[in-house]
Amino acid sequence: MSSTIYIDTPELLLNACKEMSACHELCVDTEFHRESTYYAEFALLQIYGNSQCWIVDPIALDDLSPLWDILCSPDILKVFHAGRQDIEIFVKESGCLPTPLFDTQIAAALLGYGQQVGFGNLVQRITKKALPKGESFTNWKTRPLTPKQLTYAADDVIWLMPVYQHLQERLEATGRTGWLQEEQSVLTNPATYDNDETSVFWRVKGVTKLKGKHLAALRELAAWRERAAKQRDIPRRRMISDEALLEIARRSSLSLETMQRMRGINAGFIKRFGEEIIQVWQRGMDTPEEDWPRQTPRRHNHTGTDLRLEMLDTLVRLKAEEGEISSSILANKSDLSELASWGYRCKDEPPQVACLHGWRYELVGHDLLRLLRGEICLHLNPQTGLPVITPFEDRAAS
Repeated sequence: MSSTIYIDTPELLLNACKEMSACHELCVDTEFHRESTYYAEFALLQIYGNSQCWIVDPIALDDLSPLWDILCSPDILKVFHAGRQDIEIFVKESGCLPTPLFDTQIAAALLGYGQQVGFGNLVQRITKKALPKGESFTNWKTRPLTPKQLTYAADDVIWLMPVYQHLQERLEATGRTGWLQEEQSVLTNPATYDNDETSVFWRVKGVTKLKGKHLAALRELAAWRERAAKQRDIPRRRMISDEALLEIARRSSLSLETMQRMRGINAGFIKRFGEEIIQVWQRGMDTPEEDWPRQTPRRHNHTGTDLRLEMLDTLVRLKAEEGEISSSILANKSDLSELASWGYRCKDEPPQVACLHGWRYELVGHDLLRLLRGEICLHLNPQTGLPVITPFEDRAAS
């Protein structure tokens, strides 16, 4: 049976770190809030290893550096489920990445459990244990925490261990361990957690409606909003909404009076930031043409593109069924659409889509290109009525 220790003093933390240092794997989870801040409000840290669970209180402890040394050790594997935001907290608090790591959500996707499977769902499917959901929306900043809260928090790492062990065994048995490392490259890249202010405009809702100097204006405005939100530690949309940012960027002229007539921009914001917004907008509008951001050009929908898309999709689903993996993980609809358009001539270099790289290329990408080039074909097996793949010359001979 696992025991749980609540860590809220430096002495308890040092003792816990000594025990953690003897573990080969540590299952890790955090509790945080982000509704009213730019940065996550770090409220709790749960760790499990060698049949021991530690619940660390970052609100009670001023210095977690002994713990960060453990979690950044290259000799200990850190196990997360959907760890992106947990790792972001670690990077902000400690300045380092908790590598090596293993993300069970990513591993599960590679083994046919579906994309972005929830932790409770995965635990139930692998261990048959149904985890309680009563504390899903609890306030983790309140103290003292209740026994139910502590049990809920501990379960998130205690049950993570058998899930990890099962998935690790399956990955090794199916030869997909390398796939996981490839898929986790985003999580283990420091640039992932360095929010580049010059590129955040691509995430503004409606960005595809702008082009040219107006897109350059949006780039400047979104970067300004990002800096302002960070400085005040408030959500970016609370600073100014995407809709308002887009409306400002699309204007051919801008003044305080113009902004006063826009919906979604209150008088207080205009009084405080209006002149600054105009300067930022003008800087974007004055951007030389060679420095304008460029939207990815849409490929022309040539005759037969829809039919090619259906054939590519069928091939992906066949490969997914053979590999016992979700088809959406192999190739998404957007990537297949690009391939279908390119397949009209197959003359230029293929588009840079995910399914033509790494393990995806080996599993399905190579055959997608062969299908478009007429080297293989799909047809129905007369005995089963199911689609099958054969080399084109074999099909022609038959």
